Amino acid sequence: MKKMLILMLVLGLASVASATLQISVDGDPEPIDSEIFLLPSEIAILDIWTDADISPGVGEVYWALVCRTADGTISGGIVVPPYDTEPGIVIYPDPVANGVPGLPQGANGVWGGISLTGVISLIPAGDVIYDDIEFHCEWAPNDVVIELYTTDFGTSELVDAVVIHQIPEPATIALLGLGGLLLRRRK
Repeated sequence: MKKMLILMLVLGLASVASATLQISVDGDPEPIDSEIFLLPSEIAILDIWTDADISPGVGEVYWALVCRTADGTISGGIVVPPYDTEPGIVIYPDPVANGVPGLPQGANGVWGGISLTGVISLIPAGDVIYDDIEFHCEWAPNDVVIELYTTDFGTSELVDAVVIHQIPEPATIALLGLGGLLLRRRK
């Protein structure tokens, strides 16, 4: 019995170590360091999915999805059915206020956790666990980077990032063009 308990503990910890979370945008899994293009007034819907099986067992997986607050906001989010019925899978706002370490200076967003003692069935690779996380930005002069960290509340590790390139709206480009024409005509 003791050997069986030790085996289950080891396998549970191995499943925590192999569980890698990834970001997807609008439901499409994106490769690591992916890039997307948005108009400044658009909202991107972010999901968090796993690229490895997560087995029930012993241990916890915590994560934080953040961007610099000067560049945009990340808010909302739900646990996707059927995982919303499992008590160990949760999502919260404001990782900085809740003491998630190792996040970039001036960043904030949402965070959550998966308690493997609360997971009652296998979460297969490719499943979306968290959905409806909103990213919004009116306008940032540079690209915006959304970063996903896993954490043990001692250290945090960057596991995925998405780069948002903002495309100026057509009206903005038209106004810039008219201004350029007026300046040219003045000369």
